[in-house]
Amino acid sequence: MKKFFIALSVLAALMLSVVPSQALIGMPDDTSGTDAVVPFICDISGTTGLNTLIVFMDTGLADGINFHYTILTTRSVTVYDDDLFGTVGDIVATDAFTEVAKMAPGIRPQLEVDIDGDGVNDHYAGYIYYQFIKTVNNNYNSVVGQFLFVNLPFGIAAQANIPMKEWNPNLPVAKQPLMAPAPNFLEKFTPNALANALDLQLGNVGAVAANSFGIYPRFYIMDANASTWCLFWFSDNDVLAPFIHTNIWDDEENNVSSNIPLNDELTIIDVEPYLPLSIFPAAVYPKEGWFDFYWDINPLTNYPLMTDPVRGLEFLGWTYLQAFGAASESWTVLTPMWRDDVTF
Repeated sequence: MKKFFIALSVLAALMLSVVPSQALIGMPDDTSGTDAVVPFICDISGTTGLNTLIVFMDTGLADGINFHYTILTTRSVTVYDDDLFGTVGDIVATDAFTEVAKMAPGIRPQLEVDIDGDGVNDHYAGYIYYQFIKTVNNNYNSVVGQFLFVNLPFGIAAQANIPMKEWNPNLPVAKQPLMAPAPNFLEKFTPNALANALDLQLGNVGAVAANSFGIYPRFYIMDANASTWCLFWFSDNDVLAPFIHTNIWDDEENNVSSNIPLNDELTIIDVEPYLPLSIFPAAVYPKEGWFDFYWDINPLTNYPLMTDPVRGLEFLGWTYLQAFGAASESWTVLTPMWRDDVTF
């Protein structure tokens, strides 16, 4: 019995030590924060079809929702700025149709994209950076959010939590520049940030370099009227250009490798045109599998710790599964991509 209670004590201690991982710097986890990166897609009609709803909530611990936001194209060109405010404990919302309609008509075409690859622009797309505005109390990390892809005439909606950037000025001196650098002290979603956060859990305060990183989007295309879109956000353009050569797996453990373009700061890929016909024949459905985006970052690289093009690149990703029929037969799912622990 004594050994049993000792085991329970050890287990309790382990549970207490794991809890902070729910707000791990470098990991886009479901916790409140200060700044936000939100992708958006809406139908090029500007009024009907697919829209992106964006919702923020203040958890009541600070001074409310105080954002200055910037709308950027997929190539990170600024096209519009504005403010979004809410009181303590408030919920505020906007949507892509509303934001695009605010813009000058001559600038709006910069957001046009051709997602289905037929040569005709079919959507507006980009991302919005929400920057926290300091208030008199200078409180941070009190905002959470969600974004939803909706197409109500088809009876569909899907949502995911917004990855909020945490504010943390109190990290070890050597790790601070890699995890939440001055002057803003905002969380970085980089391999280096995650590597140093995991190393800090081991009690180490010196800087380390990430030697690997991976994200693993799954796709499922039910029939010819369905699709999967992959959305990738990076903190810079062309770091991974012109493409990534990666393994693509089906649901029977077969894999081949092919090229996937990841040029833009926000890259949206309609998956099916990039599936090799050798394991995904054109007229055969469903098509199910996953992309093995794994980077083995050479630890002997000549790049310094802070400027390595992959170690210092922020990664976010979502998969958007869609199937269309009658309104009662349509569905969509929006999920963040799985991420691999880094090695260091």
